[in-house]
Amino acid sequence: MKIKESNRLINLCVFEDGLYMQGFDKIAGVDEVGRGALAGPIVAAAVILKRSNIFIEGVNDSKKITYKKRKELFQVIINSCICYSIAGMCSKKIDKISLGKANTAILNKAIERLATTPQIVLSDALPFHNSVPVLPIINGDELSISIAAASIIAKVTRDEIMEKFAAIYPEYGFDENKGYGTERHFSCLKKYGPCPIHRLSFNGVLIKKESMF
Repeated sequence: MKIKESNRLINLCVFEDGLYMQGFDKIAGVDEVGRGALAGPIVAAAVILKRSNIFIEGVNDSKKITYKKRKELFQVIINSCICYSIAGMCSKKIDKISLGKANTAILNKAIERLATTPQIVLSDALPFHNSVPVLPIINGDELSISIAAASIIAKVTRDEIMEKFAAIYPEYGFDENKGYGTERHFSCLKKYGPCPIHRLSFNGVLIKKESMF
């Protein structure tokens, strides 16, 4: 491992190191993806990294890593962590209960699904109630290796889901936009209207279809 990468990982583990020194051994990172998408589920992941193997080369905020690298790191993380879990919620349920409630619900579900109960949870900015203490960290996916690892698991999982939906609804380009509001996506909504996985409560989804005549 190069010195630059080693130093980056040291900085990325500051929160975890501080908690280890306080006696916390089972630290979970949790993060969600898909919050701002117009279509598809919200997906959350939780992960407890091994203290003895917390330096995983390349782990970073999932948005700063290439598609190929995320897929590689996904396998490394799930093969070397103590445990991990994934939770999701479909667009219809998001419309029914609201985005904020959906976000909190899947984060809690991801934590509850962990095979090992954590002593503390690190979340990316969002404070929420859980039976386990939750420490929200602003820009957490850039500052905590546990949250960054969770963001990679969640991102890869959701991308794969959206790629499957792309085969069912090819006209919307979900394989490229992953459900987010790109120019092409809005153009398709205007032409075809929403499909069953669109979030009808989101602004811009219920666009008046173009006349065919």
